Amino acid sequence: MYLNHGCCINEYMLELYFPWVHGVDKPKACKLLYPDDPQDDPYAMELMLEIISLGHPNPRETSLCVEGCPTDPDTLVDFRAIGLLGHVLDNLLQPFINVHLTLSKQVVCLSCFAHLLYASYQDQHHHLMPNQLYYDSQSIVKTTVMNIAKQQKLDSNSAFSFLNLSDDALELLFTFLCMSGGHNNAVNYRQAVDWLGAAHNIGGVFARQPDLAHGHHCLNLS
Repeated sequence: MYLNHGCCINEYMLELYFPWVHGVDKPKACKLLYPDDPQDDPYAMELMLEIISLGHPNPRETSLCVEGCPTDPDTLVDFRAIGLLGHVLDNLLQPFINVHLTLSKQVVCLSCFAHLLYASYQDQHHHLMPNQLYYDSQSIVKTTVMNIAKQQKLDSNSAFSFLNLSDDALELLFTFLCMSGGHNNAVNYRQAVDWLGAAHNIGGVFARQPDLAHGHHCLNLS
């Protein structure tokens, strides 16, 4: 990832600077950057929070000097880029993890995220992130704003939560579908229809008996 006029942010840079964050030593930094399960959401969120924390300190402070010597200009450039990345991630995370934000403030954060991402993408294009990831990120904001506007038209007095935008139910259905087929990708149309029916039945059982579901470790943020 390239930010701030071409400054490269990668896992090697973060591994170098993460120990400067209070409570993050080298083993924890490696665990965050190279998790056993790349789809582990709690680890991904913790990684983003640590990047946000890393962007706040001032590298001119004595506590952030290397062996008592002032940091060099390259380090200052790195921290400006990390600070920008932290600001982008903070505006993305806050609407989903800060329960004290109003809906208006949540939208403001997402709008700030979208505009910062757009400006950075215009500067670096695909060097910032893959094109598809950029479009997906912007689609999150667009979908959220469109659904809020739609809800206001349908019933402006009704409560609205970002949790309503989740596609967990659809993902869960596909999980049951894969489980029903034994994770076999070689499937014909008739088998797919049968498996889909079985997946629907399994989902119905869990919906009626939620105590049977043990939850999802990779989605547990508590």
